[in-house]
Amino acid sequence: MCPSLPRTGVLGYFQAVPAGLNSNARGSVNEQQEDQDPHTFPSEPGVLLSFRDKCPSHVGDALDPPNCHHDLVLMEKIMETTTQSSGVWSALSKSIAEAIEAVQDSIVTVHGGGRSSASGVVWRPGVIVTVRHALRRSDSLRVAQRGEPFPATLAGADAGTDLAVLRVDSAAGKPTIAAQPTRAGEVVLAVGRSALGDISASSGIIARIGSGWRTWRGGQMDSLIRPDLQLYVGQSGGALVNEGHRVLGINSSALARNAVITVPATTIDRVVDAILERGHVPRPFLGAAMQAVPVPEAQRSHFAEGVAEALLVLHVEPNAPAAAAGILVGDLIVSLDGQFVHNVHEVQHRISSLKVGAPVAIVLIRGGVRMDLTVILADRG
Repeated sequence: MCPSLPRTGVLGYFQAVPAGLNSNARGSVNEQQEDQDPHTFPSEPGVLLSFRDKCPSHVGDALDPPNCHHDLVLMEKIMETTTQSSGVWSALSKSIAEAIEAVQDSIVTVHGGGRSSASGVVWRPGVIVTVRHALRRSDSLRVAQRGEPFPATLAGADAGTDLAVLRVDSAAGKPTIAAQPTRAGEVVLAVGRSALGDISASSGIIARIGSGWRTWRGGQMDSLIRPDLQLYVGQSGGALVNEGHRVLGINSSALARNAVITVPATTIDRVVDAILERGHVPRPFLGAAMQAVPVPEAQRSHFAEGVAEALLVLHVEPNAPAAAAGILVGDLIVSLDGQFVHNVHEVQHRISSLKVGAPVAIVLIRGGVRMDLTVILADRG
């Protein structure tokens, strides 16, 4: 009676030997192949699993058929594991290929006048969204999918979100179906088209999902999507696709240093709506240039304790909201909407978070006298 199987696993009694060789083979390659053990069977490419020392009760019976019950169980286990691994790999490959095929009719190549092309996504009938940084000339835009490039016109662009909206023949491509990412770790694909029009794809996971944020150029993102994948040449402007064949957003390589950022679908919808309606995304502005300077000792009582710098107005644009409210060169800005401001970046951040037409209460010092003004923000255009 054979002893029970060891707890170390089903491979405990197997010895891996190179394919075409057995453990006792010597001599030339041909001799080794002729001497192959008939009681071995393939596992990985180039490797055979031998039944030598397969069971302690059969030590030395290497040339006997695997008629021991334990031998047969081990064979079945190995073959089952191999079949399962092959099935998982096949299913993954099939899923990836199907996801790419499902969205490829919505992906185009965009020739923006530069040395390299970008990708674009058919967002709505007759509307293609791509990345702004890839457009060098707006008078010679061309879009291609599989055949010859066809002309496109620039409806508008938004530097803050690095998006550009193009108008094309409504018959071009199939509008995509958008969705929102669910969680970090989700497997995703970056799908674009090369300059030659063929599909280009890379894979990865969603490394980070966050709340709304503002880009370094002042664009408002509805959420943060940071995929961990590589964009190849021409893939910027392409789609980020999930396992459900839905587009989560458009990938850009210009919104963060050494990182890919995906502009979410909700942000794209908002930007497209604004550009199609107004030709641009409304940006509130104040119309005054400022510089941080040390707080004058005579005016320190007007500022919060510990504040070392104030904002000195250096220039006021004619007909701008600041000029209309009465702000003058030489004024010291103390606060906006009741919040003390200490540097220009802080003012810009507060203004950009407001809407066009919103009133802003400003406290300033002029000639040692405190003044309260109200500025109505206008659209930069």
